[in-house]
Amino acid sequence: MPKKRDYSSWEKKELIKRIEALEKRKKYGLVWDEESTREEFEEASRGKLPVLVEEEERAIDAGGEGPTHIMIEGDNYHALSVLNYTHEGKVDVIYIDPPYNTGAKDWKYNNNFVDDNDAFRHSKWLSFMNNRLVLAKDLLHKNGVLICTIDENEHATLGLLLQELFLEYEIVCITIIHNPGGIQGKNFSYCHEYAYFIFPKNGLFISKKNRDNVPPTPLRDWGKESSKREAAKNCFYPFIVKENKIIEIGEVCPDDFHPIKSNLVRKDKSVVIYPIDKKGVERKWRFSRQSVEAIKDELFCKEIKGEYVILRKKQDYRWKTVWDDTKYNANIYGTQLLNNSLTRNPFML
Repeated sequence: MPKKRDYSSWEKKELIKRIEALEKRKKYGLVWDEESTREEFEEASRGKLPVLVEEEERAIDAGGEGPTHIMIEGDNYHALSVLNYTHEGKVDVIYIDPPYNTGAKDWKYNNNFVDDNDAFRHSKWLSFMNNRLVLAKDLLHKNGVLICTIDENEHATLGLLLQELFLEYEIVCITIIHNPGGIQGKNFSYCHEYAYFIFPKNGLFISKKNRDNVPPTPLRDWGKESSKREAAKNCFYPFIVKENKIIEIGEVCPDDFHPIKSNLVRKDKSVVIYPIDKKGVERKWRFSRQSVEAIKDELFCKEIKGEYVILRKKQDYRWKTVWDDTKYNANIYGTQLLNNSLTRNPFML
């Protein structure tokens, strides 16, 4: 543990300079002892060029066409450094699974295990992550996405560090239920971990999720005062259906036009459908005439209890910020998967 500074012998000018330096420090943000937790190899690596050495006997054959990948074995700091010479600004996705700093000697810093009694445990971890995240950020394409997983031990500190390094990015923290049974803690049983998604602001970078198990919903809004026609005039228009297929979407009806019922059958046997309930109350569709075009492929007609209704079968959804699917269970899709795949699982030794 470093010695505390003794200011008693300092001259006035030195003390003033020190106070001014302290005053200039940021008032909000993440501060840790970087000087006392500097990695030893930083000085040893200064001014030196990292070089990759190919080991042909360890290459993975890609169907006889030669390697189509790069796998770098070595310290992740050195690997990220050398990649910046060839792939700066070219990487679309970076996934980082760092040491979680649990205090259970799960990682080494300067060749020593960091245990729960280390007074600089969090500062060492932040220095470790800061050095690597800076390099990783330089590798990202302008539309690149970085993902970093973590648990409760450094969840808060990682979030602050990411906010400091990725100011121009959107940062979203996802909760992943990876152990539904829970891992017993002193006061709580932990059943989740986290994944930070970092991507540029004002853009669409996360695809939608297909959910076939969600039942269709009525397009007609109903049940409340806000569902009535007068609440949104451009949401009152007809659908024209023939043989249970939507053949046309009509324009917004004039204010003085009032259909007598929801289903009007025409001479050609097509049906004009309005958002009117069984009591004859004029309701509205959930989408305006202008916006309904964007979802028309999700709409269909169905006869229910003698009435033709318009339904929406939505399949593509935005990902939720809590993931609880069984495929995230670390026991079933982690340990058991490895045991079934490997005759001798080195991760269980």
